[in-house]
Amino acid sequence: MYTKKMFSLAMAAFLSAMAVFPVYAGTEKIDTVRLEFSYDKEPESGDDIGDISVRARDDSYDVDSVEYTNLEDKDVWTVGDVPEVKVELSASEGYRFSYTSKSHFKISGCDAEFKKAKIYDDGDYMEVTVELDRIGGKLEATDNLDWNDSTAEWDEVEGSKSYDVKLLRDDKTVTTVNTSNTYFDFSGYFNKEGDYTFRVRAIASYNDKAGEWSEDSSSLYVDEDEAGSYGGSGRWVQEGGRWWYSYSTGGYPADGWKQIDGVWYLFDRSGYMLTGWQKVDRQWYYLGSNGALTTGWQNVNGQWYYLNGSGEMQTGWQYVSGRWYYLNSSGVMQTGWLEQNGQWYYLDGSGAMTTGWQSVNGRWYYMGGSGVMFRNTWTPDGRYVDGSGAWVQ
Repeated sequence: MYTKKMFSLAMAAFLSAMAVFPVYAGTEKIDTVRLEFSYDKEPESGDDIGDISVRARDDSYDVDSVEYTNLEDKDVWTVGDVPEVKVELSASEGYRFSYTSKSHFKISGCDAEFKKAKIYDDGDYMEVTVELDRIGGKLEATDNLDWNDSTAEWDEVEGSKSYDVKLLRDDKTVTTVNTSNTYFDFSGYFNKEGDYTFRVRAIASYNDKAGEWSEDSSSLYVDEDEAGSYGGSGRWVQEGGRWWYSYSTGGYPADGWKQIDGVWYLFDRSGYMLTGWQKVDRQWYYLGSNGALTTGWQNVNGQWYYLNGSGEMQTGWQYVSGRWYYLNSSGVMQTGWLEQNGQWYYLDGSGAMTTGWQSVNGRWYYMGGSGVMFRNTWTPDGRYVDGSGAWVQ
């Protein structure tokens, strides 16, 4: 039997529930978080870290704080850095954060991209992490270049994987070497009297781009007698099927070029002589089986290559001994028909560009003075060639 007392208890429970329910019902879920990022200048390598601003694009939440989170005590940006930004948000009264998946975020400005989000205090607060574009530009120049006897030394450049080191004698380049260390022993390179200096540029780990060259180091004067003591003479030594060069005063050339008896050789970091194709300072060179640097035309595995007077492999059109030749992006000399920028050329069996009338597979074609094949026109001697360039007889 439903008594008055039971009714009173039921009403009390109902009123208690109603007292709680309006608070929950009035808390609206924030479906989409919209954030707009901005800064005064897009950061580049070498720039100070600087500030970044974020604006909330909705009244249902506010931006409490913004900060970079992956600086690791950095003062400046370095090539390859990916700036990470953490934004702390608080929900406005009557709202709460409910979603952390990427589809619930609209990020704009600074090429920022959503990375992750986390909700705190039952939806009252949220942390949003975004990433900005990777830092571009060049690495800064290194400092504190100095000589330690025959060894060049310099400061480390953050973000670098190696260094190009150029040795100069009386302001003229002697050699350029690459090393992963912050020092290089130039013993064996002081083969003449003079004032020796060096400069350094860093190679970026991220994109292999070379940074800025440093200023020249202080000068190291080497007289004629000292030049000999730095390893100007020596002998070849074979070890385990490989060759290295031993200076008469001790030591050996390593990790770079060395001219011995008027011939250039390339040595690895362990001091062994290299042969075959080698890439140095982003240039390709070919070293014979005896290790000697080659120049001019070289036939390698049945293909022809052309190396200039410095031994650098050439590509594209090259004018050699009064004739034009075309070498593809791999340096291989081309023969036969060649199409370039919509123009056709014919290279004979020696690779030389042809001009005038040429008989190819039983048909005649006319090549102008620049080597370009005539098409749909009359030749200087009054013959007509069709769209394929063939003479219409």
